[in-house]
Amino acid sequence: MKKLLAILLAVSMLAVFAACGADKTDDTTTTAEDTTAEVVEEATPAEEATPADEATPAEEATPADETTTAAETKEEATEAESKKEEETKKATESDKKEEEETTKSNVPQTTEEIVAYYNKARKATKPAPKGTQTMKLVGDITGDGAIGTFSGILTKAANSALSKNSKETDYIPAHDHADIKVSDVKSASAKDDGKGNIIINITLKDQTDGSDGDSNNGGPVARGVGTLGSIDSALNEMGATMTEGRETVTLTYTNAYIKATVNQKTGMVTHGEWHYLVKIHVGDARAKLGITAHLENINAQVDYKVVI
Repeated sequence: MKKLLAILLAVSMLAVFAACGADKTDDTTTTAEDTTAEVVEEATPAEEATPADEATPAEEATPADETTTAAETKEEATEAESKKEEETKKATESDKKEEEETTKSNVPQTTEEIVAYYNKARKATKPAPKGTQTMKLVGDITGDGAIGTFSGILTKAANSALSKNSKETDYIPAHDHADIKVSDVKSASAKDDGKGNIIINITLKDQTDGSDGDSNNGGPVARGVGTLGSIDSALNEMGATMTEGRETVTLTYTNAYIKATVNQKTGMVTHGEWHYLVKIHVGDARAKLGITAHLENINAQVDYKVVI
């Protein structure tokens, strides 16, 4: 009986242990599955929008990228501005060069062009601006023999006569004379004064006449400024007349020049200065200057100028 009870007790204990083991296994399995499911379900939203995924837009335009883009844009703008400034500078230089070329083309350059330009302007100036003509003795009249004794008297008489020829003018000197030739010119220049005028400067070669010079076409000074002509005209300016020895007379014109301002629109002379210095020499002659006198190695200089 005791043996039977022991066997039954042992079997009951085995049954209990078996049941407990089955229940523990099921609970553990269920819990693991449930936990796994929960973890998976909770993780699913994170997979849909992980921090890395949310950072994706930042990767497309990070602050560093924005800075780089801005720097590149600024550099491109600077380059474009520099290019534009360079193009503007080139255009300005081109316009300036074109303007200078145009101005230069309007200004006569060679002696031939300058002479032709002045000749045309001189003839076109009608009426001429008002001006003044002056003639004066430079220094004293000098001479040998008896005439030297009366040098002071002769000088005073000559200056008085010449002062009467200092008067107003209404003409351009030599405007109706023959044209100036290129061969008459010692030097010539022309420039634009920036006010619509061409400034002409012509220096004429010296001219020497005998007792019967041609005041219109006798040489460079005659064509450019005009001269006294014959010795009679020269002496008449000083109030004297010659009776003998005309062949011993010479008149040398020097320091002859023309300074003229020509308006480019009208082609006419508006201002100017014409000048020469004539040196009169009488070798051996007789002339009347208040009294009849023997003129021996007589020298005198007369300065002539017209200013308008």
